[in-house]
Amino acid sequence: MIRHKERLERCSGLMRVAGLDALLLTKPANMFYLAGDGRLCSYAMITRDGKVALGVPKTDVEDVKQLANFDQIVGFENEVGVIHSIAHYFEHFGIHEGSVGLEYTFLTQSMMGMLTHPHAKPEKVAVKDCTHIMSELRMVKDKEEIERIRASAKVADIGMKAAVEALRPGITESQVAAEAEHAMRQSGADEFWRTYVSSGPRTNIAHGLPTQRKLESGNLVMIDIHPIVNG
Repeated sequence: MIRHKERLERCSGLMRVAGLDALLLTKPANMFYLAGDGRLCSYAMITRDGKVALGVPKTDVEDVKQLANFDQIVGFENEVGVIHSIAHYFEHFGIHEGSVGLEYTFLTQSMMGMLTHPHAKPEKVAVKDCTHIMSELRMVKDKEEIERIRASAKVADIGMKAAVEALRPGITESQVAAEAEHAMRQSGADEFWRTYVSSGPRTNIAHGLPTQRKLESGNLVMIDIHPIVNG
């Protein structure tokens, strides 16, 4: 069982040192780390005393309740609902002034604008970058994380074997990716952090997302897979 309480206690300590009263997280991996569930179009507010408040699409509330570790949860229907729900949590936790941390390295300009909207937080609450806090928290892996990484690595081995065995002239890069992902899902993967397959002249690009290009005899093929197993 993931030790969310221990992680939250460590997080609270780092927040005190950084002078932050709350974190407002939107990166799925960071939300999963502290709350047990992380998905796009959602957020987690972590208070300095270790309280966890989640905001998710209304359609996802019941699903998240079964998976996450939280004190409060609210569902919203649109971006306006996101803004009002964040404001509600600031009021609920009595945070009327101080500082809130956002993940600057993850947020897009539109996401940043929504989270710092005048109606989303009190005027006296300043915004700071909390990327360094999450990095310090997650840099050293605990025993359970290491076990999960090992399990994910085994699934990656299975996916790579399937991808290599699928290679032949005439098959497309996308079909090679499909073989890898099918094998990984069959072996325990819940999702993937992108799958890259590039061949021939396309192997010189930085991020070889698979295309409908057909492999030719003698082609170099680059395969990069990233299964996610139990978070």
